[in-house]
Amino acid sequence: MTIDEIYRLVQTFANKEQRGFITPKDFNLLAKQAELELYNKRLSMILEKSPQRKQAGLYAESLSPELAELDIAHFLFNTRISVANQSVSSNGSAVSFDADYIESIFLLPSEDHGITTNIPVEIVSRKDVNQILRSSLVKPSIEYPIALVSRSSNTPRKLISVFPEYVSRINVIYYLYDNEPKWDYVTVAGKPVYNSAGSTQFAISSRVHGELVVKILEYLGVTIREADLVQYAQSSEIKADS
Repeated sequence: MTIDEIYRLVQTFANKEQRGFITPKDFNLLAKQAELELYNKRLSMILEKSPQRKQAGLYAESLSPELAELDIAHFLFNTRISVANQSVSSNGSAVSFDADYIESIFLLPSEDHGITTNIPVEIVSRKDVNQILRSSLVKPSIEYPIALVSRSSNTPRKLISVFPEYVSRINVIYYLYDNEPKWDYVTVAGKPVYNSAGSTQFAISSRVHGELVVKILEYLGVTIREADLVQYAQSSEIKADS
């Protein structure tokens, strides 16, 4: 569904419950909040890698980690990053950037270090990193690099410290919510009319757009079942075709 179709569905069910007209400004605020909540729900499942209880609703499917990955695939980025060698060698080569979750890291091919293919970097915990760095047997090397992922000094940004310290370039695969859904409009005869050119669509999978409508209505104090939403959508399609 487009953001306009979702907005009109929200208006329809809100009117049925006598909630009044939902202004574009209010809708846009709730739209982002709803998409972010559904994104975080799926990201949490990906982190846990465990199936959740079956969800009753629009598609009658259980939400598995695999489906969660498909639902938020738009927010998965693959970026090449140059890392700066820090003056304190125990920090390794470090870089700070916006990310909600780092899925994997690779060293990029380098003529200087004789690397011809991407080398996976093992992400280790803070409690293990010092022990690994002090070890003479498993000390990080170009062939077996490690990384510590932490929060960057009182900000939501992630700090990646890579060892050995002379690493210069990495490839990072990570999740980041970066959308701002917006129902834009022009005013005609004193009423807002949808402007597709200025609007920003939802980025989460269309598979969960029904859940988006239900979530936005929940914020407005309106409770409906996704089955009711499907039934209404199907009856509307029949009317449009007849």
